[in-house]
Amino acid sequence: MREVYGGSYDPEIHTLAVFGLGQIGLPIAATFASRGLKVIGVDIDQARVKAVNSKICYIKEPGLEETLQNVVSKGLLSATTDGIKAVTESDAVIVAVATPATRNAIDLSSLTLALEVISKGLHEGQLVSIESTVPPGTTLNLAKPILEKRGLRVEEDFYLAHVPERVASGKALNELLNIPRIVGGVGPKSTQKAIELYSKVNPKLLPTDSTTAEFVKLIENTFRDLNIAFANLIALVSEKIGIDASEAIALANTHPRVNIHRPGCGVGGPCLTKDPWMLFKVGEGVKGIGLIELSREINDYMPKHTVDLVEKALREHGVLKAKVVVLGAAYKGGVSDTRSSPAKEIVRELLAKGYEVVVHDPHVKESFGTKYEEDLKKAIEGADVVVIATDHQEYKDLDLSSLRKLAKNSIIVDGRRIINPEVAQNLGFKYYGIGYGRERT
Repeated sequence: MREVYGGSYDPEIHTLAVFGLGQIGLPIAATFASRGLKVIGVDIDQARVKAVNSKICYIKEPGLEETLQNVVSKGLLSATTDGIKAVTESDAVIVAVATPATRNAIDLSSLTLALEVISKGLHEGQLVSIESTVPPGTTLNLAKPILEKRGLRVEEDFYLAHVPERVASGKALNELLNIPRIVGGVGPKSTQKAIELYSKVNPKLLPTDSTTAEFVKLIENTFRDLNIAFANLIALVSEKIGIDASEAIALANTHPRVNIHRPGCGVGGPCLTKDPWMLFKVGEGVKGIGLIELSREINDYMPKHTVDLVEKALREHGVLKAKVVVLGAAYKGGVSDTRSSPAKEIVRELLAKGYEVVVHDPHVKESFGTKYEEDLKKAIEGADVVVIATDHQEYKDLDLSSLRKLAKNSIIVDGRRIINPEVAQNLGFKYYGIGYGRERT
């Protein structure tokens, strides 16, 4: 970690503009406002701007609705589509716009657009902090030239840093306040200025340079994706040799230097499905970089494997036409976020094969083009197969004995391994699970 510049700066940071009022940007804006800064949220989506100014929270996140209503009522948070004016009126700017990435492309167009707007309102003494996930070198090679083209110079007239967001859906407010933050300035003055801003909400700040900060975000999420891919590989092998991967992993994890993640029906969300591709692109030509590509392929394969388990179960029990209920649309338990959710691919595969598909989720009314049923019992009534695609607590607490009476063929395909196989089988369910290779009773 780097030493930071010890000087003092005027003006102090009292006002903040936040570009992007999505799943990350809105919690950021509300959190800084809750600490007394006057925050202006900026978004090109007029519906979002209107909602914020009307104290309407459109993101399901614990504590966010109450915080939003409180800070808007106090005049500490407002929203606008006028980015130039917001920058002009602010001491600092945070950029939290989307930066999608796939195997073949990294889309920095929203970031570039935001930076162009910021450059038109940029003034002396101002800090620009990029929280959007970007390839290493973006802050120096993309942001710096755009912001400097009107004559101001970074480290002399204004400050520029990359502070990668470290926020998980369902925990955003808590993590913004408590998870250590990497603070990477393009120079020591920029790092110190960013520390001045972020210390207003979080004392756990780790200084470095901007390129290292960008790299850290990518390797954090790529590590998680690699670990999950290894767990899924273990699951596939376990099914082949006839053991339970969950038991094997739990036993392996008793070793003090082993920490294998859980296998499942796929990886979703805004980060794990894209950040590895950014690292892969940056590392092209490096020996072994294909490991990232292979891990992505394994994790992207798991929704199809889940559907293969459905078809295997139906064949083994002689069911030709089937009603399949998919429990969960969100990409993980306890959230309403459906971005890159494995459930979407599962539903698409099932529909393509001609099955009747019904989706239930207690947190979000999303069906991915098929029927959505709000009532769990109605959803399961007459079902041949129940697929658990999301590890919501509500599904962990399922009353299996009651559901057994509602289901028709009583097949469970547990894509999240949250159901005890023995309990399910003793109640008369035919249990299939990711990584469950034991002989069924």
